[in-house]
Amino acid sequence: MNIISNFVFRQSICLSTRHLLINNRTYKSNLSYDKLFPNSKSLDTLSGPITAPTNESTGKDKFNGFIPTDKLDITHRHARGPGGQHVNKTLSGVEIRFHIDSATWIPDWIKPRFRDMYQSRINRDGYFIIFSDETRHRLLNQAQCLDRIRALIRDASIIPKGLSEEEKKTIEQRKQSASSERVIRKRMHSLNKQDRKSSSIDLN
Repeated sequence: MNIISNFVFRQSICLSTRHLLINNRTYKSNLSYDKLFPNSKSLDTLSGPITAPTNESTGKDKFNGFIPTDKLDITHRHARGPGGQHVNKTLSGVEIRFHIDSATWIPDWIKPRFRDMYQSRINRDGYFIIFSDETRHRLLNQAQCLDRIRALIRDASIIPKGLSEEEKKTIEQRKQSASSERVIRKRMHSLNKQDRKSSSIDLN
């Protein structure tokens, strides 16, 4: 009898445990991804390989903002300036350089303007160099360098628009007005000098 009762007790424990496991699998918290974002894709669909954007996907003549880190020469150096012993012990400073002509991720038409605008940052071999040590964290300094490179490339991609005829006329009028005012000031200055000379002669 004891054997039968023990068997029944064990079976009931197994069934209750199985029931709990099944309920735990289907239970979802109010803060779960599916309840917070019901209209978005499941996380399972985001587990595929992530491909980097290319110029072909956004247009070959436009910089898409993507900078491949495997195409950069990244080195870590001692930070400059004050900071105590931490500056001398850790390589938190980040220097990034890349060869402009070999950078396939920069549209070709931007490269000449990029070289002209930032000649002071380019060495003899055609490498653009940028350095950051503003924080004590290496990754933050590297991210800052990448943000600067991205901003500089976008600045070089902006083509200044030509002036319209009205803008040219306005600029010419301002130039003429400034020159006439300059002539008037000179004339007034010379008259004041003459008045001072004549007054000094009368006193004598």
